[in-house]
Amino acid sequence: MLPSLGEFTRRLLRNEGVVLLVPPIFAERCEDLPRLVAEYIPSRLHLPEIEVHAETHVLMKSDGEEIGRLSGSEPNLDSVWVVGQMSELIDELLELSSAFLAAGYPGCRDCLGPAASEPWDEETHRKNTAQGN
Repeated sequence: MLPSLGEFTRRLLRNEGVVLLVPPIFAERCEDLPRLVAEYIPSRLHLPEIEVHAETHVLMKSDGEEIGRLSGSEPNLDSVWVVGQMSELIDELLELSSAFLAAGYPGCRDCLGPAASEPWDEETHRKNTAQGN
């Protein structure tokens, strides 16, 4: 698992009212995600929304601000950027979402290990990725 994809997934699951903007070709694959969140987090008032957009990457927004991007060009540092092949990233995102929710995330404490509870440092991650680390 890419660490950035793990952080993308955590943001998706812990933030209420998240909107995923996906290319049309991936919309159907993502349509079960809100149901999955509702099943595992029944207290959640605002489920993730899936919207189609004309771009070739996935954007994740919370309160209108971008907080994550799968593929595409490099976003600002407030957005976790996951570099890779879109089809593979979507499949991994859906698998991770299921695994994280089954483990009790985000309601559990340390259920995803110590790395999941540490603050994410996007700038350091991008520098390490650029250096091949």
